[in-house]
Amino acid sequence: MGHTVFLSDCGRFVGCRVHEDVTIERARRFTEDTVAFGKARRITLFLYDVRGARNIETVFHNYRFANEDMARLNVNRAGSVAVVTDPDDHSHDFVETAVRNAGYDVRMFGDYDSAVCWLLTRQRPALGAQQ
Repeated sequence: MGHTVFLSDCGRFVGCRVHEDVTIERARRFTEDTVAFGKARRITLFLYDVRGARNIETVFHNYRFANEDMARLNVNRAGSVAVVTDPDDHSHDFVETAVRNAGYDVRMFGDYDSAVCWLLTRQRPALGAQQ
């Protein structure tokens, strides 16, 4: 499998480690698996670790993923997503812009610990019982 979905040690967010370069089909699969895992646990905080996995899709497909697929996959706009990339990998930069413009709370990081710290500050009072 091209990804591994897991519950964080603290139990507050769902993580997904991506093991292969990102295509739209792979992004659909790992997003679907991660969202289902989170939904079953009533968690709306997600961390995608794509270090070593470049985005090899076109701008057009990334745009459609952000504006169509994420809604179809029931990604909760009230949740938050941190994405950890290699510091010198800018292949995911457009995805961050497209996803944010589509109304989702997402942020890219070149450091895993910084991503976790940011994500854990995203708990919103209305979602407090779900975290």
